[in-house]
Amino acid sequence: MNLAEGIDICGLQPISKSLAIYELRDDEIAGLADTAQELLALHDSVESTHFATDCALASQELPRSLRALAQRYRQLELPCSVLMLRGMPVDDARIGPSPSHWDAPWRSPPSLLEETMQCLMTSLLGDMFGWRTQENGRFLRHIVPIEKDRAEQLGGGSSVTLVWHNEEAFHEHRADFLSLLCYRNDERAQTIFCGIDEIDIPDEMWRVLSAPRFTILPDKSHLPEQNVSAQWRLDDHVFEQIRLMHESPQPVAALAGQRAKPWVRIDEAFMRALPGDEQAEHALRWLFDACYAQQTAVEMQPGDMVWIDNKRAVHGRTVYRPNYGPRQRWLRRVNVQVNLRETLPFRQAPSTREIL
Repeated sequence: MNLAEGIDICGLQPISKSLAIYELRDDEIAGLADTAQELLALHDSVESTHFATDCALASQELPRSLRALAQRYRQLELPCSVLMLRGMPVDDARIGPSPSHWDAPWRSPPSLLEETMQCLMTSLLGDMFGWRTQENGRFLRHIVPIEKDRAEQLGGGSSVTLVWHNEEAFHEHRADFLSLLCYRNDERAQTIFCGIDEIDIPDEMWRVLSAPRFTILPDKSHLPEQNVSAQWRLDDHVFEQIRLMHESPQPVAALAGQRAKPWVRIDEAFMRALPGDEQAEHALRWLFDACYAQQTAVEMQPGDMVWIDNKRAVHGRTVYRPNYGPRQRWLRRVNVQVNLRETLPFRQAPSTREIL
């Protein structure tokens, strides 16, 4: 498909019912860079509550056109659940080699300007937050291939398809939105998307899928063995809630809300029908297959950033062969909540942004 075709009056290029592309204008990029530089004068890391607060305020100084775009996207006024913002500045020379692991230093990285710009753009959608059981609450995750994890359902995997999922589908307070920014993708891995609006759901399937007849376990990135770091050490008690979710997962529905604009909550690798419920098992497999039938695949390029509605779209990644070197595939991810205050029972204090 020619991505230069189909530009509508709103400046969006519709690629499918799930995905549209917005080309950032020169004045928008300049305004974003200027605002980022103001934040850089005050912060040497994006990984602090102080930065997140300043970033949320500074995002309201971005060009009005970007704020309007984010507002329309948040309010479900755009004809897509995934929006690619093409043209984010990424300086390939300055950011240096791709990290070999997600466990990279938090302060003064060469990519601090790119990190700040992504955080600014993502903060237009809500409040940044992290998961205490996932890299100690880091806001901006590195997604790079890791050889020992190549066959795992993790961001570091590569030899198996990263199957359909909402981020942290197992959790009541999963992200409302997230952003993915591509720094490098020489291997031409494809990111796949499907919005639930693309699926024509028969009445019988809706009846089953909208009932609490399924369980979702926490994915492996929240386990202690996946959080061994040279930067910090998490005490065992931090993982207590995760252990309880593994031992006694609560039944949930895969679909919720209005039939016309439903929410979706799935994780193909870690979700199952309740024991003995063959009807629910069949319906869940039907939903996964329906998403594959309607998927949109994109080879993200440096400077491509997607906003993903984590309640309306699922995503994944194709198999690819990593370079395992200084130019290996490198994406960054940020999660946001529209209403962070609702997560307070899962945080240590109102001033923190790490969900336990």
